[in-house]
Amino acid sequence: LWPRTGLYLPAPSTYHLPHYYNTPLRNRSITPPQPTCPVLRSKRIKMTDNIGAQAASAVDEKIRDFRALQEEMNTMRSDLGTLMAQRNENEMVKQELDVCDQEASEGNEAIVYKQVGPVLMKNDLHEAKDTVEKRLEFISGEIKKTESMITKKEEQSQKLALNIQEMQSAMQKAAVEAAKAVAQRAA
Repeated sequence: LWPRTGLYLPAPSTYHLPHYYNTPLRNRSITPPQPTCPVLRSKRIKMTDNIGAQAASAVDEKIRDFRALQEEMNTMRSDLGTLMAQRNENEMVKQELDVCDQEASEGNEAIVYKQVGPVLMKNDLHEAKDTVEKRLEFISGEIKKTESMITKKEEQSQKLALNIQEMQSAMQKAAVEAAKAVAQRAA
């Protein structure tokens, strides 16, 4: 039984043709000689026309696509975690600025500093609050966008997984039918 094809074929050693393949390219005929295997010769089946191998390569290609899709989803989830951490950090900053705003409304002096490189610079309280609110809006938008992309990729992944399962079950059915056909011919 050949791997992934489900077809009973003779061992590959019956296909070797050293007199042809050991000659230099300039001395070879245009078409290679036919296999010496009587089953292949009588059925006129070419090794390149193996339907099982073609189906297996199609399934392998789908599996590669599925794995690539999973990798994309993992990177998106990582990005989503980073965005959520940034949102939480900015929400804590906003809460602290609200506390500073309450103190300023009670008559206490609230001084806010902004770090620019290695230097702390004095910043207006209302300007700092506006900056943090805009940053929160931007981060929330990015989170929604990333979540929607993840759900789309998950849907694609589920469809692809279902397609792979259908292809594999079809290959298994074809292998069983081929084995039955070979067994009937042999009997």
